[in-house]
Amino acid sequence: MVYVFDIEVYRNFFSVIFKHVKTGEIRTFAIHGDRNDLQGLYMFINDAEKWFVGYNSHYYDNQILNYIFKHYQKLSEQTTDQICSKLKDLSDDIILRDSKDYKYRLPFQGIDLMRVGNLDQKPLKLVAVNLKWPKIQDLPIDPDDLIESNQVDLLLKYNLNDVEITETLYNKILPFIKLRWDISKKYGVNVLDESDSGISNRLLERIFSEALNIPVKELRDMQTVRNKIPFKDIIFDGIEFKTAQLRNFLCRLKLETFEYGVSKFSEKIIFGGTAYQLGIGGIHSDDKPGLFEEDDRKKLIDADIASMYPSLIINHRLAPEHLGDGFIDKYDEIRRTRVDAKHAGDLITADSLKIVLNATYGKTNSEHHWLRDTKVTLQVTVNGQLYLLMLIEALNLRGFEVISANTDGIVTVVPREKEEIYKQTCREWETKTNFELEYTEYVKYARRDVNNYITMKPGNKVKVKGEFETQTPLKKGFNAPIVPIALYEYYVNGIDIETTIREHTDIYDFCIARKSDKKFTNEYHYLKDGSEHAIDELQRTNRYFVSTNGGKIYKHDKNTGKIADVCVGHNVTLFNDYYKADDYHIEYGYYISRARKIKELIENPQLKLF
Repeated sequence: MVYVFDIEVYRNFFSVIFKHVKTGEIRTFAIHGDRNDLQGLYMFINDAEKWFVGYNSHYYDNQILNYIFKHYQKLSEQTTDQICSKLKDLSDDIILRDSKDYKYRLPFQGIDLMRVGNLDQKPLKLVAVNLKWPKIQDLPIDPDDLIESNQVDLLLKYNLNDVEITETLYNKILPFIKLRWDISKKYGVNVLDESDSGISNRLLERIFSEALNIPVKELRDMQTVRNKIPFKDIIFDGIEFKTAQLRNFLCRLKLETFEYGVSKFSEKIIFGGTAYQLGIGGIHSDDKPGLFEEDDRKKLIDADIASMYPSLIINHRLAPEHLGDGFIDKYDEIRRTRVDAKHAGDLITADSLKIVLNATYGKTNSEHHWLRDTKVTLQVTVNGQLYLLMLIEALNLRGFEVISANTDGIVTVVPREKEEIYKQTCREWETKTNFELEYTEYVKYARRDVNNYITMKPGNKVKVKGEFETQTPLKKGFNAPIVPIALYEYYVNGIDIETTIREHTDIYDFCIARKSDKKFTNEYHYLKDGSEHAIDELQRTNRYFVSTNGGKIYKHDKNTGKIADVCVGHNVTLFNDYYKADDYHIEYGYYISRARKIKELIENPQLKLF
């Protein structure tokens, strides 16, 4: 039995609403004045067969319910005001100091969608905006106020709205929950309430504890801590360059020393007319805006290193010193098992082991993880970037133009008559480095920079990233998706930007959402009845679209008194509550201008001179 749920706590009011995800049954429990549903709530939650799905529930709601369960007898002897006061004290304690007292040993099964969705403390209301939820409502009454009887219905409606947002999010990320269920069954570890990082931690512990015959408790206390690491001890002997510029760069790099907590690995080099930034996160080129298309004379080929980080770890036997060769043997076995599972169509094994393989590198740089050995981190990332520079140099020396590099791959302009030379150069590099390249051809490649682009492959297969994503990911802010939709239609289907924007009918795609800091109050200034100036105080989270009528949203700094226009130079219409209209009075020119600015940045012929 799976229920989504949410809790509200005040000094003299408490409510929790559960909704069954299949039947739609709603169970409301409240404590206020003469109403005391404590006994019914206790009986409802005292059921190991039930699954309670919440948002940020691992850190908050579960603790409230667990406290009620554990202290039911004492609470049942108190008045409703006393019960609520106890729960309010606990609520404040959780919020202020992240209490862990009641986080575990729950009487029910719990799933936290914030963790499962890897949503990194993003407020539920902003998630609701991404879900195109019709009602965006912050807590309507200050959390420290006392609740009057005539305010109870308002709070219960607010509570239910949050529950139904949670239900929509649950259905959205159900595939991630199912994957966690399958992983839990297969490996005998409970990862249902874990983020991707949490899954990798549980699986890494389970797999390597067994492989190395080290108890998990003991494993968690193991680390190799290095304060200073000379780069000459990091860089592999196989790293070599032909040009004087890169040889000098390599020599200088070998003279440096990395000091943990003091220095950062950050290098910038200009080679072949392109600037490359090297760092812990990988190499990336300083890509200027541009539009690249294949034609009768040239191809655009993206060459990516297959499993770059795992390959480096295995090829060079890079193990945290405290774990030794046994770690590498098991890690190599995991990779081979994953490849076999993928070919056999065993997606559960393939997907779970992919999480393990990809997470390992990052954990070697975590001061809180048993995989910690910063030398391994640097060996992987520094050499990976230098190897990629070797490929860039080799192609450059044979007359090829590399137009982009990002972490584990490069995009190259390849004249058709020189395609075999390009492939031969890549094969020679593969032989030297023991890497394998995977190739993708682009029909079209339009970019604003290295992290914002759209590519079209043969067969009209399209990949978008950053500002070109037409479906806003749950993690990201919601900022007028109509703009990337118009750019997509222009670059993929050849439809004029203005046509797409003016003919688009989903009002949500014109919306922008913002949540202000607590130091601000938000005000909406508008003309009431067409003539009288009116000011409404707004909640901190607001959704709006740019309109030809409407009004202005201003942020007022409580400390300095400064006032700032949220959408400078434009009127906006609030859209916290959905309403249907034949004409929303959208200011289409605003959205057209935003899309055209990106298009002009990409296609401006003057820009290409530089």
